[in-house]
Amino acid sequence: MKLAITYSRCSTKKQDLETQNKRLFDWGNNYDKHIHYQDLAISGKKDSRKGVNDLIKFCQSSEIEVYDEIYVGVVELSRIGRSISFIHRTIETLSKLNIKIVLVNSGSILDYKSLEGRALIGGLALASDIEWMLISERNQRGRDRIKTDGIKVGRKKNDISIEAIKALQEKINPRTDKLYSLRDIAKELNSSPATIMRRIKN
Repeated sequence: MKLAITYSRCSTKKQDLETQNKRLFDWGNNYDKHIHYQDLAISGKKDSRKGVNDLIKFCQSSEIEVYDEIYVGVVELSRIGRSISFIHRTIETLSKLNIKIVLVNSGSILDYKSLEGRALIGGLALASDIEWMLISERNQRGRDRIKTDGIKVGRKKNDISIEAIKALQEKINPRTDKLYSLRDIAKELNSSPATIMRRIKN
């Protein structure tokens, strides 16, 4: 029998796991059995997280002995963590148990036992760590700009300044790791996308 174990994580309460979980469940449900773990609103820089801890504990238990093949799926490596050392330790632990790690978004299988696989894992882990630092720096610059310019936010149209919108347009959304979209900005400013669009056009 083949077992799929999936794991999802987001960093803040403003995010949700719906998109990640849908992809993971679509993938995991193709196996004989699917078990899911998750961590909500917990930074990937924290090594101790209930979801990932429970996942590793389960993989180290005798319960997995009935399965011929075991896979751990994540949408991308940064969901496991944002620390190079933690990513390496986790993948090494799972690999020693003959468990394969799959990046569901790309379908890549990370092979820690091969030189090429370790090189790929190292590169992805480093990229995840650098990405976290860039997101933190950009978000801090956005917060500093909002604070320095005295930008106010609110539900009323008159309370939403074009400066606030422009400042948020420079921020990175931690959930998507991309610039804030119109919908993201509207949510951040307690407004609607239509209102934000009108303010931009005006």
